Amino acid sequence: MPIELGQELPELITAPLTAADFAQYAAASGDHNPLHLDPAAAHAAGQPAVIAHGMLVMGFLGRVATAFVGPGGLHELNARFVAPTQLGEVLHCGGRVTAVAGERVVAELWARNADGVLKASATLGAALQRETV
Repeated sequence: MPIELGQELPELITAPLTAADFAQYAAASGDHNPLHLDPAAAHAAGQPAVIAHGMLVMGFLGRVATAFVGPGGLHELNARFVAPTQLGEVLHCGGRVTAVAGERVVAELWARNADGVLKASATLGAALQRETV
């Protein structure tokens, strides 16, 4: 199926994010910043509760990207974190193709909460994978 300008990428909707998700991500990544794990530290930083690691949110965007172009097609993914992702939020992650040139595709990706608040955006640069018969 050819890729077209304006084409939507497959949407990923997360389950409500939990403190256990943040702890599992911290263990896997080695990022044990208390802002993501300790409610008292998060509250002292002005947050109502612990918040998601930005790279966890970027990982969801990476899943959208690889679902679209395959794991071998992903060449670059540049993310910008816009707002903290709160405990209990559900993220709606998606994207849209913004350029197609030969075998290269560029797409804008986003992660929004259920209220439509932008949490992160990203630019995907990818090579289209050729189908083999």
